[in-house]
Amino acid sequence: MTAAKHRAPARPRTPGRLALTAAALALTVPATGILTAAPAAAAASDIVNVSSSTRSADAQQLLELINAHRKAKGLAPVKYSATVSGIAQGESDRLVRQEVIDHTDTFLKDSRAGAWNAAGEIHAVSWQGRVSDLMTWWKGSTAHNKVLTDPKMTVIGIGLTYVDGQLAGNKQGWKLVGTVTSYGYADGRTPADARTTVGKAPAPAPAPAPKPPSVAPITSAGYEVRGGIGRQYHALGGAAAFGAPTMYERGGLVGGGALQSFAKSATFYWSAPTGAWPVRFNSAIGQKFAATGYERGYGYPSGQERGGLTGGGAYQVFRSGANVHKVLWSPRTGAKTVKENSAIGQRWKSAGYERGYGYPSTDEYRYGSEVRQRFSNGYTVHWSSITKRTWVTR
Repeated sequence: MTAAKHRAPARPRTPGRLALTAAALALTVPATGILTAAPAAAAASDIVNVSSSTRSADAQQLLELINAHRKAKGLAPVKYSATVSGIAQGESDRLVRQEVIDHTDTFLKDSRAGAWNAAGEIHAVSWQGRVSDLMTWWKGSTAHNKVLTDPKMTVIGIGLTYVDGQLAGNKQGWKLVGTVTSYGYADGRTPADARTTVGKAPAPAPAPAPKPPSVAPITSAGYEVRGGIGRQYHALGGAAAFGAPTMYERGGLVGGGALQSFAKSATFYWSAPTGAWPVRFNSAIGQKFAATGYERGYGYPSGQERGGLTGGGAYQVFRSGANVHKVLWSPRTGAKTVKENSAIGQRWKSAGYERGYGYPSTDEYRYGSEVRQRFSNGYTVHWSSITKRTWVTR
């Protein structure tokens, strides 16, 4: 996925004015690989240690402000979880260390969040060190406010990072960085430590009774594998091929899809049109899929990654509606994509796929009024956006 970073905010010119640059994700679907983090720039000393009582009081204040805002909108209050607050705290600390305001997919992938069916994350910065500043920013931003007032959210985590007011890298005067991770859960999936106040966490709840074998197959890791993903997982080799599941199945993806990740760097994606197929993120093809936006970019896999092509190559096909993306890899070209339903892709197919023009050595790219793509056997396929004509040069 290609996206511009949300850069660190500039210091406000007018004293007391809340001038923030922040980013929001109002997600009810997993959004993996959102942004790649920048290199760390801040000094360790930029993060200031505060007492647990100060941190708890500020978190409680923020929880109350959020619930008062939700009540004014006629919405049910959210609960606080120390467990998911660990996710939020890690992201809040990262923003300070890297001196950026951006998002990663940590809050979507972290197993501490459990089996949620809606998720969101918001950040903000205060130069005065006030929790109320964070809330003012979020309420005044449409995207951030959407996360705060999402009726599907039931539990939040709060991360607060206190800063010395003089970042080592860009010298900005941050005093407080806040992150709220929000989750919605179906009945019975809510974290055991969810509660109405911050306070001291209650004693852990007793472990649930084991489910009868007829409910669903359960791996040694304790996560269920079932439905379309479960059937395909077992059909293709199960734990021996993909490892044990590292999370519950998560639904709500684009087009009603679902995913589940497994220990051997594989994630199964399911959609109604394609069924369930794995993507291996330790392969160049899987990394290409991730870099272009996961299922929001190429769509869902419609088959496994397959090797044995000319010159030791491999490929995997992804579909999104009528669009078909074939990601091909060879030792010479790396992983590149052919849009099989485009004019260029159709010309490549008619010439014999990788046995004709060769493997794609670039993705499709624009050159003036043309779209072009180069292939490893020396061919370049051209398409004119003006004449709609396709031709080949070598």
